[in-house]
Amino acid sequence: MRSHIAAIILVSFILATTYISALISYFSPHIKITSSLLLFSSLFNLFLFGGAGVLAAYLIQGSFNKAFFFLGFKKSGFKKGVVYGAISSLVFLFLLSIFVSITGYKEKNELAEEIASSLNLFLLILIPLSSSLGEEIFFRGFIFSYLNKKFGWIASTLITSLLFSLAHLEYKALIEIIATFIFSIVLCYLIKSTQNIISSITAHFLYNFVSLLLFYIK
Repeated sequence: MRSHIAAIILVSFILATTYISALISYFSPHIKITSSLLLFSSLFNLFLFGGAGVLAAYLIQGSFNKAFFFLGFKKSGFKKGVVYGAISSLVFLFLLSIFVSITGYKEKNELAEEIASSLNLFLLILIPLSSSLGEEIFFRGFIFSYLNKKFGWIASTLITSLLFSLAHLEYKALIEIIATFIFSIVLCYLIKSTQNIISSITAHFLYNFVSLLLFYIK
């Protein structure tokens, strides 16, 4: 019981830190983004989210083998997860682009644009990889899986998606919040249907990679 409480406290602390940081970034003066800062923040976020997710799962499961299994790291369904994740991500991006094209919706995303301006080919791969791995372990691997066992997949999907979308406030773009909320629903469904976290990691990686690549090309 104490280990469960410790896991919840840890996850709550990470969430609180994330939202406070996002709010500070939202209201604070502009900070110059450099390649070095991107490298540090990518690795730090991977450690923060990924480490917290693994540790929380370990506290509840009692061993690292059981923790990684709980998070969705399984041999079974690996290839299926990669294929489903890739298809889901590309379809989502396609539908999102159609929506933006039809509605003519335009919103400046200064943070994403500046990140893209500081990119090199190494960071173009590292940033999507580290963010997809760390965030999937934390949000879908632990939070969704934990809530799913208690409240069912619909409630856990909505709660997880809300928590995930609010973590993107620092982008100061409404479409970013809405898109991440809807995309998180897709990611939660992927894990539910494939029973393997590689599906959501693949989808998340491609979504971030393609989004950054488009800004990078511009």
